[in-house]
Amino acid sequence: MASATKTSPDSLLRVVPPQAIRLFQAGFITNRRRSRNRRGALVPLACIVLFAMLGIMGLSINIAYIELVRTEQRLATDAAAKAALVVLGQSQSVPSARAAGVRVASLHRVGGQPLKLADSDIESGSSMLQSDGTYAFTPVADTNNTAVINSIRINSNLSRLNGGGVSLVMMPQLMGMNTYNTAQSGIATRIDMDVCLVVDRSGSMAWDLSSQKFSYPGALKGKSAMQNYFELPHPTLSRWAALRSSVNIFMTVLNENPIKTRVSLASYSSNFTFGVYTSSVASLDQSLTTNYASITAAMDRLSSQPLIGNTNIAAGLREGINSLTDPNLAKRTSFKTLILLTDGVISQGDDPVLLATSARNMNIRIHTIAFSAQADVNLIHKIAQAGGGQSYVAPDAASLKKTFKTIAATLPNMLTN
Repeated sequence: MASATKTSPDSLLRVVPPQAIRLFQAGFITNRRRSRNRRGALVPLACIVLFAMLGIMGLSINIAYIELVRTEQRLATDAAAKAALVVLGQSQSVPSARAAGVRVASLHRVGGQPLKLADSDIESGSSMLQSDGTYAFTPVADTNNTAVINSIRINSNLSRLNGGGVSLVMMPQLMGMNTYNTAQSGIATRIDMDVCLVVDRSGSMAWDLSSQKFSYPGALKGKSAMQNYFELPHPTLSRWAALRSSVNIFMTVLNENPIKTRVSLASYSSNFTFGVYTSSVASLDQSLTTNYASITAAMDRLSSQPLIGNTNIAAGLREGINSLTDPNLAKRTSFKTLILLTDGVISQGDDPVLLATSARNMNIRIHTIAFSAQADVNLIHKIAQAGGGQSYVAPDAASLKKTFKTIAATLPNMLTN
C-alpha cells in the first residue's frame, strides 16, 4: 500500500499562480474598505433618525400640553361666568358681576399663571330659548333698564398672561412659536321667571260648571238667585272651586323646579256696593314671592267672601302689570309673565288689548285663559296676541287644570351654560 503524502502551505503557494494571489489580496482589501464605508454612512443616518424621533416626541408633548392649557382655560372661563351670574342675580348689578368674574378667573391657573380678565372681556346680555331648543345670547348695554339681563358672556384670551401667552415646554422652534395663545368664550344663563296670576272674581265665578247663566251649585237651597248671589262660592262645585284647585296644581308644578319662580296674585271684578256687601275693581292679593303657601292662603281669603261685581279685565291687567314692575321687587334678570283668566265678557273698563300691547313693550308676556262657555274667546285671543303669549280655552274643570299644568311646565326656569 502506498503511503499518504503530506502537503505543506508553502508547497500549496508554490502551485497557486501569482496572478490569483494578487486578485485575492485586492478583493480582501476592497471588502474591508466597503465595510468601513458602510459604518461611516450609518452614523449620520442614525443621527437623522434620532433627531426626527426627538422632534416627534417634542411635538407630541407640546400638543398634549396645549390641550391641557385649553382645558384649564375652559374651566376657568366657565367658572368665572357662573360666578358673575350668581352675583348678578344677587345684586342685580352688572358692575358687581364683572368684578366677581375677574376675581374668580384670577383664582384659576392656566399654564401655571392666573387667568387675567378685563372688564371689557365680560358682557351682559339676554339669552332666549330658540325653536331648536338652544339659547341665543344677545348683548344688552348696562344702561338699558327695560331689557332683561339674564346672561353673562366671558371672552378669555391668553394674550393677557405674562409673556403674551403660555410658553411651550419642548423645542418651540419646531412649531414656529415660543408661546401659545387662544381665545375661548363661556356663557352662563339663569332663566328666572316672575309670574302674576290675574284671576276673575266677578259674580259669575260663583256659578256652577254648566253653560247656564245664573246657575248656582247646590240647587240654591230654596233661595232666590239674588240671595244666592251673596252666598260664598261653593267649595267644590263652583267655577271658583275649579280655579282654586287649578291654581294649587300650578303651584305644585312650579315647586318641583330647582330654581323657584316668583309668583304674585291679583284679582278683579268691579266696584260694587249693595248694603253691607262691597267689592273693589281690582286688588293685589299677594305680591311676588317664592312662598307658594301664601298664594294658596290668598286664594282662601278670596273664597271666604261672596264673589260679586262685573268684569273689568283691564283693571285686573293693570294690577298684574304693576305687580311685575314694582321697583321694590322687580328684577332685571327675570322674564315676566302674566296669566289672565276670565269666565265672562268684559262689561266695563278700558280696552284690555291696548293695555296688553303696552305690557309687551315692557317685556311682559301675557297668556290668557277663557274659562266656561260664557267667556269671550275672541277677546281673550286678541289680548294674548297683543301680549305675545298663548291663548287657551278651558270649557270645564278638567281642561282648566290641564291648562294651568301645561303653562307651569313650559315656564323656562333653569341655569344653562
